[in-house]
Amino acid sequence: MAPMRHTGRMTRERLSIGVIWLAAAVAAVGIGLLADPDRQLAWVPIAMLMLVFATALIQLGSAEPRGFIHRMSLSLSGAAVILAIASLVFFLLGGHAVITL
Repeated sequence: MAPMRHTGRMTRERLSIGVIWLAAAVAAVGIGLLADPDRQLAWVPIAMLMLVFATALIQLGSAEPRGFIHRMSLSLSGAAVILAIASLVFFLLGGHAVITL
């Protein structure tokens, strides 16, 4: 696994990670604005699943096998932290994970 070296410029690898983090932030804001407070916490794992798929598609689409696992783990770790913070905010604001069928 080749570590990503800091060269002062945005590489495709860093950009692919940043895109997922940005998508996680957009998903968190979208859930906060659009979802019913009783269902906000139920939407967070759905957003994370979509980010897993998006990360896989972006990383497989890059066709760069070197550092694949590293890029996947950085992308998904950052997304998980962003969504965890959003979940905490939703919880503190009175959100629930009520799912009715």
